[in-house]
Amino acid sequence: MSSSDYARYLALDDLLGLQRPLYPAGRDPAVEAAERFFIVAHQTSELWLAQAALDIDAAVDALAEADGSPEWDGPERALEHLGRVTGMVRVLDETVRLLERLPLQHFAAFRRHLGTASGAQSRGFHALDDRLGTASDGGTSPLYSAYLKALAAGATRVEEVCERGAAGAGVHHRVAEALLDLGYAFWRWKITHLSLVDRTVGGLRGTGGSTGLSYLAARVRMPFPELRAAREERHTLQE
Repeated sequence: MSSSDYARYLALDDLLGLQRPLYPAGRDPAVEAAERFFIVAHQTSELWLAQAALDIDAAVDALAEADGSPEWDGPERALEHLGRVTGMVRVLDETVRLLERLPLQHFAAFRRHLGTASGAQSRGFHALDDRLGTASDGGTSPLYSAYLKALAAGATRVEEVCERGAAGAGVHHRVAEALLDLGYAFWRWKITHLSLVDRTVGGLRGTGGSTGLSYLAARVRMPFPELRAAREERHTLQE
C-alpha cells in the first residue's frame, strides 16, 4: 500500500479538514491551537464511542444467541469485544486527562464561541449509557440482559457464577469479570470528567443550558449493579 493508498483508505484529506475552530483567526495563535486541541479530543472521543457501541452490540449478539450446546462459543466471542470496549473507555478516560493540559484562560477565550454546543448533546455518550444501563431513564442494559440469557441457557444464575468462581464457572465467570472491568473503567472515566469540569468551569452553567457540574454528578452511575451485588455477597459469605 503506497502512502497515497493509505491516505485514501483512511480518508485523511477529509478527516484532517474536519477541525474548524470558531475563535477568530489571527487574533491569538495560542487560543486557536487550544481550540483545535479541544476539537480533536472531542472528535476522537466520538469515534471511540461509535466503535464502542458497535463492539457492545456484537457482544450482545454473541451472548443472545445462546443455545446451551457444548459447541456454542458466544461467551468467548463476547470476551473479545468486551476487552476492546474496556480499552476504548480507558482511552476516553486518558483523553479527558489530556484535556487538563488545556490552559484555563485559553478555554475561557473560545468558550463563548461554542454557543449552546455541549457534551450533554453527544449521541455517542447517550448510546453508551443506554447500552450499559446507566441512562437517566433507568433502562435495563441490553448487554447485561444478554449475559443473563446466556446463563439461563445453561440453567445457571449469576449468583452461582460468582459463588463458583473461575474454576467452577469457567467462561461465564470470565465474562462476569469482563463486565465488571468495563463498569469500573466507565466509572473512572465519568469521575475524571467530573473532575475536569470542576477544574475548568466550576459552578458555571453548561453551554447547553444545564446546571453544569451538578447536572453531570447526578448522572454518574455504576453499570451492572446486580452483578456487583452478587459478587459482593460472595465475598461477604467468605468472611
